[in-house]
Amino acid sequence: MSARAVGSALAGIAVVALVVGAGLLNPVPTPPVGTDSLGPDSGELVSDYLDRARESLDAVEMSAWALASFAAPMTADDVIAATPGVRVSEVLFRVPLDRVQTPMVAIAVPDNNDAIRRAPGAAATRLAVMTGVDERQKRVAEVSSRLLSQGCACAIGAVVHGTAQELATLAGTPSIRALEALPEDGTPWRAAVRPLLPEYVDVVRVGPDDGPVP
Repeated sequence: MSARAVGSALAGIAVVALVVGAGLLNPVPTPPVGTDSLGPDSGELVSDYLDRARESLDAVEMSAWALASFAAPMTADDVIAATPGVRVSEVLFRVPLDRVQTPMVAIAVPDNNDAIRRAPGAAATRLAVMTGVDERQKRVAEVSSRLLSQGCACAIGAVVHGTAQELATLAGTPSIRALEALPEDGTPWRAAVRPLLPEYVDVVRVGPDDGPVP
């Protein structure tokens, strides 16, 4: 091998070493894994989920974020009355229509009751711009938007934060059907939330979508 070839090879090795060294000294940060979720799984027995939710509360030592699934759909004022002493950060809305699958809308709210009262209007505005993939879905979005703007009892759950004692107290109220706590290392704003809907009686299963849209 000529002296020039040897020099080129050594220069290449040096460049690789510099690149590897820079990577070791300045590693690319690993993005957080967004796998946190709250709520029942499709096909899960309701009784199993209720047990799982209770066990999650038992694991809370100081404080935690949690998903509250309501026993029945609520108005905004009902949500305020049903969640005393805890921070509500998100309200989940879904307009109940018989044998019609309607979209769920999650609205983040600041830490005050007026924001919760404004949340149905924000959900209505979001649905008003939905087009859907067909005429039926478009009509469902329109009806849902109209009913939400009228202040319907359409809140089905909320993401809350509280101490272990506050969450235990909340879980024991009749208006809360299930309360599942997020693990302490979980990230609430990255978690997928699926409340336990009132129509889920035995098994978590999507209901029929063959009813007329009013």
